Amino acid sequence: MVARTSARSRRGFTLIEVIVASGVAVIILTAMMGYLVHRSRMDQQDGQLARLKQDASLVLGQLARELRQAGLGRPTRARREGDGETYPGPLIAASETSLAFVADLPRPDASLNGLSAFAANPLNPPLPDRGVALLNELNGGCDVDGSSPAACHTDEASLLLTASGVDCRTSPASAPTCPWGLKKYRPGEWLVLVDGVGRWVERQVSSGLFATTGGRTALQLNERLPADFFDVPNRGWVASLDRVFYRLQEGAVERKQCWSSAGSPASVNVLSCPCGSSTDGTSWEPLLRSASSKGLAFRYFDAQGVELTTLPLSAEDLRRVRRVEVQLHLSGSVSGTPVSYDTFTSVALRH
Repeated sequence: MVARTSARSRRGFTLIEVIVASGVAVIILTAMMGYLVHRSRMDQQDGQLARLKQDASLVLGQLARELRQAGLGRPTRARREGDGETYPGPLIAASETSLAFVADLPRPDASLNGLSAFAANPLNPPLPDRGVALLNELNGGCDVDGSSPAACHTDEASLLLTASGVDCRTSPASAPTCPWGLKKYRPGEWLVLVDGVGRWVERQVSSGLFATTGGRTALQLNERLPADFFDVPNRGWVASLDRVFYRLQEGAVERKQCWSSAGSPASVNVLSCPCGSSTDGTSWEPLLRSASSKGLAFRYFDAQGVELTTLPLSAEDLRRVRRVEVQLHLSGSVSGTPVSYDTFTSVALRH
C-alpha cells in the first residue's frame, strides 16, 4: 500500500497541466514584453519631449533676452547732419513669422557690446585728430589721459576686470581695460554718436582704431565730428547699433545680425535684404529645425494692450508697439508617433 502511493507521487505533471502552465507563462511573457515595448516607447517620447522643451527654452531665452535690449543705444531725436532724419524705433520690421529690431548687442565673436559714454572730450591735452575719449565698464571712470599718471589707472578703475598691471596708456593695443579692448570696437565698425541734446551722427572707426597725441589716447574715427558736437560737455554716448533678425524658414527658426551703416533703415526692405554684403553681418543661423510650418508666431500690442493685427506692420504701427508675444510650436515623432510642445513668452519693449 505504501509502495503504490509512493509511485503515484513520482509520476510528475500530466500533459494537460503542462499545456495550462505553458499557456499561462506565454500570457505573462507576452504581457511583460508588451509592457517593456510600451515603456520603451514612452521613454523615447519623454526623451523627445525633453529635447523639444530644451530647444524651446534656449531659443525663446535668447530671443527674449535680445528683444528686451531692443532700442539700447538708439538716439531718439533728429539727426544733426542731413534733413532732420529721425532714427527708427526699436522695431524696424514685423510680420507674423519674422521680426527685426535695432539694439547695441555684442557681435558673435565679441565679449561686450559697444555702448560707451563720452569722457571729458574738450579738456587739455587735446584729443588726437578725429578722436573721442570714452568711458565704459572696461575702464570705469578713467579717461585715457597720460598727462597725470598718478590720477587714474584704467587697470585699477575698471568696473569689470581686476587689476592686471597692463595699463591702457602703456599698452593701448593689448590692454584689456581699454575702451577698444575685448573687441568692443574694431576697425571699420560703424558707430552712432549721440551728443548732449540727443542729436546723432554716424561715423566709422578708422583703420588705425586708436591714436595718441600729447599723452592722450582715444578711439579714432574716419572723419571729424561737427565743431559744436560737445557744446553740452560730459554728456552723450556712443553705440554700435546692430540690426537683429528672427524668422521662420521651412520649419527652422533662424537668426541674423547686421552691423553695417544704419543709413535710412526705414526706406529699405530690411526683411528681404537685411545686410548690404556678407561682410556686413552674419549669415542666417538656424537655431533649431524642429518647428512646424507655423511654429514661430509673433503678436504685437500697443501701450493700451490692443493687438495690432494688420501685418506686416506699417512704419507708424512699428512705433506704437510696446509688447511682443512670441509663440513657439515644436514637433517631432518617435516610431511614427507625433510629439509636440507649445510655449510662449511676452516681452515689454524699452522706449
